[in-house]
Amino acid sequence: MDVFELITPLSIALVIGGTFVGLIFGAIPGMTATMAVAVCLPLTYSLGLENGLALLLGLYVGGISGGLVPAVLLGIPGTPSSIATCFDAYPMAQRGEG
Repeated sequence: MDVFELITPLSIALVIGGTFVGLIFGAIPGMTATMAVAVCLPLTYSLGLENGLALLLGLYVGGISGGLVPAVLLGIPGTPSSIATCFDAYPMAQRGEG
């Protein structure tokens, strides 16, 4: 299968939309990237294999990245993977070096 067959406007839109929704899920403390994937999993049943994976990939990456927002601004990890960010980034943001 050629790579250019996988890159379609629909798959790119699903990755961008999934990343945006994942950022929102990750920015809410307690809502993890895994939970975003679990909540949006039924949406992938109507999509094809490639498009469903594109949506889930965008959700996961956006959720992990979104977890950094409350870790830096509030000192509360949005996702479990952003705990270490609280130790360094939160004090830096308080000093104005965020």
